[in-house]
Amino acid sequence: MKRALLGAARKNGGQTMRVGQVFLLNVLGAVLVLTGCDSPSELGSAEAAGRTRLSVNQSYGEFGDYTVHINAMTTAGLTPEIAQSYGIARSDNTGLINLVVLQESQEPGHPMPVKASVKVAAANLTAQSKAIEMREIVDGPSIYYIGTVSVDNEETINFDADIVPEGGSRNLPVRYTYKFYTR
Repeated sequence: MKRALLGAARKNGGQTMRVGQVFLLNVLGAVLVLTGCDSPSELGSAEAAGRTRLSVNQSYGEFGDYTVHINAMTTAGLTPEIAQSYGIARSDNTGLINLVVLQESQEPGHPMPVKASVKVAAANLTAQSKAIEMREIVDGPSIYYIGTVSVDNEETINFDADIVPEGGSRNLPVRYTYKFYTR
């Protein structure tokens, strides 16, 4: 291949060298463009800075004695009984986020759920804000926070959560990124 290029360069008075240079410049340009791009979970919000980033692959973050677990799904995945008991409409186009705050207890390996002030802002990758209101659910010893948001098929949502455990003053900032499939 190298001989063919060199032979062609000699025959064409160096013309192939210019084609090779253009090819090299295009490759370098593509590399520069790609290295300047943010990952999808970082697009659309300056809020990501300073947040622990979570996703389907890593759905919990540890903050000293506290651990925050987050997951999401469409409400169509809820059983009719669960949806009815929490007053949630089952729909392919409604996303559900579920958040739990656990604190290490006196008994190692057995964290306890704790109440917290939980505020969540949601936006897709084009920075369109999505209305979401979180509510606290206390079910026996379990304490968790849920919220719903409208979603489209293959829409990725960044959930920026500010969590302050009850009795504390430290914010546990989290960004959870989830891609919804509605069909």
